[in-house]
Amino acid sequence: MSKRQRIGIFLPTWVGDVVMATPTLRAVRSGFPDVELVGVMRPVMVELLAGTSMLDSHLLFEKSKRDGLPTRVGLVSALRAAKLDAMVLLTNSLWSAAAAKLAGIRRIVGYNRDVRGWLLTERIAVPQVLVPQVAVTGAVGTAGRLAEPPTIDYYLGLAEHIGCDISDRRSQLAVTPDESRIADDLWRSCQFDLATPTIVINNNAALEQSRLWPIEKVQELAKKIAQDGYQVLLHCGPSERERANQIAAEVNHPLVASMGQSKDLPIGLTKAVLARAKAVVTTDSGPRHIAVALNRPVISLFGPTDPFNTRTYNLSETVLAADLPCRPCRAKACPFKHDQCMKSLDVQMVLQAVYKAIHQPILRANVA
Repeated sequence: MSKRQRIGIFLPTWVGDVVMATPTLRAVRSGFPDVELVGVMRPVMVELLAGTSMLDSHLLFEKSKRDGLPTRVGLVSALRAAKLDAMVLLTNSLWSAAAAKLAGIRRIVGYNRDVRGWLLTERIAVPQVLVPQVAVTGAVGTAGRLAEPPTIDYYLGLAEHIGCDISDRRSQLAVTPDESRIADDLWRSCQFDLATPTIVINNNAALEQSRLWPIEKVQELAKKIAQDGYQVLLHCGPSERERANQIAAEVNHPLVASMGQSKDLPIGLTKAVLARAKAVVTTDSGPRHIAVALNRPVISLFGPTDPFNTRTYNLSETVLAADLPCRPCRAKACPFKHDQCMKSLDVQMVLQAVYKAIHQPILRANVA
């Protein structure tokens, strides 16, 4: 009996990027149904992808020493022991290509960039596409230029290269029964009614403060939504717990609560919370992509980043962005110190977008 082939897929570092890679994982799974697909990834991605069947197994690592997992250096030995027949690199880094090469993997597929082409056995040229005029509130000022394709399409280019059908560009996640149960516990602690629609507000953006909406605007939006009889849950991760709790305390309304009151804030809880939202208001961050992948109506607030780079293909997403000549600057902190791209997003405009998303028929995004 011949040995089952094993293909490694090196996943990106960030949660949002891994969600945008799920169409590629699904395409490779469908294209190679008899091959064992091994995800090479950070541990948090196991929980993110729980409930899906796109990967057969995983090889975990951390960039720094933690919990006895391989680091970048130790990953070479782990990859060699995994006896992979091929590696598809969704990452752009030099080190991930070097790790695959040093592990002796015979077929290494990736984009030819960042001085790593000599490490690849199949070098794919980085594609360029013409940026179309994007229909958003406020012009993004980038239409007509050449750029790399949106991240979802960029990853799918690798799947297409190895012979997979890439016609389905929708992101995909699932919620497990255990994740639903911890969301039930949170609803009880918030004294929320399962029968009352809940709007989730996610005003987080990892370490990039320039992507945040001003706290006073979040408070005003939450209060207005609650006064109309909807429950409002402020989403947060462990590092944003204090801010979310503060907003809920200052709004001081029985229909407004912070997810930060939960003792543990695993990514599985984030999935379950977003999955039961009537609509999600979010900054450009990982939870935005999770909500999209769970097919929720999403209103995304864009400041320094460009909606084209991370466009989505599930339900029609409402993108709100200010018409300013300085955006999208992609800076982690506003170079002009005014943060107007986020400050100028009006609460009433966001509120109208929420109610439109709630009441309009669910529309599949145009994937053309």
